Amino acid sequence: MDTNTKQIEVKEMAVRYKKFGRQEYAYRIWNEKKEGTKKWVQRSQYLGVVVDKENGVYERRNGPSGRQKERSILDYGDSYFLHSIVKELPIYGVMRKVFGKWFDTLMVLVMYRIIGGQAMRYAENWYEGNYVNRLFPEGKVGSQEISEFLRYLGDEEVLRKFMRGYIAQIQNEKSGVVIDSTGLPNEIKMPVSDWGYHNGGKEHETRLILAIDRKSQLPLYFRYVAGNIGDVSTLTNTIAEMKENGISTSSALIDAGYFSETNLKMLFDSKISFLIRMPSNRVIYRSIIRENTDIENTVYAVKYGKRGLFVKENEIEVYGEKAFAYLVLDPERRGREISKMVSEMTDDVATSDFSNCGKMVLLSSEKLNTNDVVPLYYTRQIAERMFGIAKDDLNILPLRTHSEPNFKGFMLLVFISLIISCAIKARLGKDIPIEYAVSTLKNLKCKVFDNTILLNELTKKQRLVFEVSNVLVPNISGV
Repeated sequence: MDTNTKQIEVKEMAVRYKKFGRQEYAYRIWNEKKEGTKKWVQRSQYLGVVVDKENGVYERRNGPSGRQKERSILDYGDSYFLHSIVKELPIYGVMRKVFGKWFDTLMVLVMYRIIGGQAMRYAENWYEGNYVNRLFPEGKVGSQEISEFLRYLGDEEVLRKFMRGYIAQIQNEKSGVVIDSTGLPNEIKMPVSDWGYHNGGKEHETRLILAIDRKSQLPLYFRYVAGNIGDVSTLTNTIAEMKENGISTSSALIDAGYFSETNLKMLFDSKISFLIRMPSNRVIYRSIIRENTDIENTVYAVKYGKRGLFVKENEIEVYGEKAFAYLVLDPERRGREISKMVSEMTDDVATSDFSNCGKMVLLSSEKLNTNDVVPLYYTRQIAERMFGIAKDDLNILPLRTHSEPNFKGFMLLVFISLIISCAIKARLGKDIPIEYAVSTLKNLKCKVFDNTILLNELTKKQRLVFEVSNVLVPNISGV
């Protein structure tokens, strides 16, 4: 036996068929263990055009015949990749059913946002030079056509119809939700925008409110209000609208901005369990800090990742209801905050109060394990990630539309794009950002002939993206 021969473990060879246009193609598929690792990866080999499937007869074609004329060269990899994943999602069938003749236009604009498209007026140029025009040939992406589409999308009945179909596909039981909001600064002159005060600043903005399913980590619902409406005033209507659209809520994670007697009573009355951070300006907050000076006792020590915290439970009464207040002390943050306070002092240090440094109080309607309180609360960070995707990846800003129906349609377009982006990120895993994947695959071109599309050779980086996401790539496809 040749000792230089590499030993590769292989299993489960099979033939998979894919149809492109008028032709069906065959591929040999197998799983192969990477040398030097324990990871299995899927490999594929192009067998050819299917001539006789039953008897396994295929015709290998290396390219178009000499009689065919080259028609164009298109960006291929980004839209092919996105479509290969999206068409397997439950939302794909919902969109096709709900949006009917507008389905192709919707898919084109969703892909345009995900690949990092800028202003809508440039969408037509991208469409003409991308394989997406073969996937969705009925897409209407001229400036006037996009405006008409957004007006259609902004119809309240269209939104309700989509939400009913979408929720029915992803929700099998009552959802635990994260609810949060973010500001979308703009200069549009509509009732949905106004001056608002948030985080110590003043901006002309619209507040986007998202409800996110804790289990699937997918967006469940969205709404928006003018910037001058505080978070505390929006929770009751958000929960009510979710209920009207078929979303049953069992629990809610919410931030301090929603803390009020009205909101907490509504949650108690609705039998929705909750975990919320208590604002530090409340009398009950200061009372809890004052009565728990023994917080640094070892009996209250818990691990949070690689950090050590102290968490102490207090059973209390809030607006006539029994609840549990969890005082949390982060020693590292306490040290940083005390250091900052001292460095900024102008008066005598002895008169300063450091009792609040590094502490927060989390209020729960249910008794929790002290080891679980902080990890549960910080699952709220999925909302921050969602807002980051919307602003950075989907280019929701700046808001340009000055028609309220078009604005409503644009927000639904972004919401759908956000759902699909989250699904694609999950498929890619933590190591490959979606922006890296689409920018890498954009450079995979294809040549369009009379009745055949021929792909360029894949680079190592492109092949890796397809392998990680388990997307099969044809060498040749039909027009």
